[in-house]
Amino acid sequence: MDETLGGTREEETLVSIEIVKGNGRYTAKIQSGLGRYVEYENDDFENLLQQVYEDIQEELGPTF
Repeated sequence: MDETLGGTREEETLVSIEIVKGNGRYTAKIQSGLGRYVEYENDDFENLLQQVYEDIQEELGPTF
């Protein structure tokens, strides 16, 4: 925990992301802090990142 302004700040994992490449495809494995698990596959890395971003935005809301 970090001390901030005389108080404490607790950290929590919002989302864990693992991205791997195999056989010319990228796979993103996403585990949310709420326990939801999903995988995305795409041949194009930028398109995969867009899928991951949209998933996280939907999970965490528009303030993300």
